[in-house]
Amino acid sequence: MMIYEKMDTIAILKAAGFAGADVKKIFIAISLSIGVSGALTGALLGLLFSVMIDAIPFNSAALPTVDTYPVDYGLQYYSIAVIFAVATTYFAGWLPARKASVVDPVEIIRGK
Repeated sequence: MMIYEKMDTIAILKAAGFAGADVKKIFIAISLSIGVSGALTGALLGLLFSVMIDAIPFNSAALPTVDTYPVDYGLQYYSIAVIFAVATTYFAGWLPARKASVVDPVEIIRGK
């Protein structure tokens, strides 16, 4: 969807002399910046919600030694989430970038 919305911009970039690889790098950089900022925000919000859940009292006769909901703050869970978010947004940017790199600017301008 992003390619179809940015066809004019892609045509201008390619007509100005940018190569297909340059257009691909631009699209990937945009998607990675969104992915990294979203991953860090998500990890911080996840940590905040984990702290909030960890403060909720938990009373059960089956587990008398547990006072609050048990929460595991393992770094591996946050690392997996950040890596998955960045990898997903990389591929979500790479697929349209590959398509955008082969767009002919003359066809775009002629089609308008």
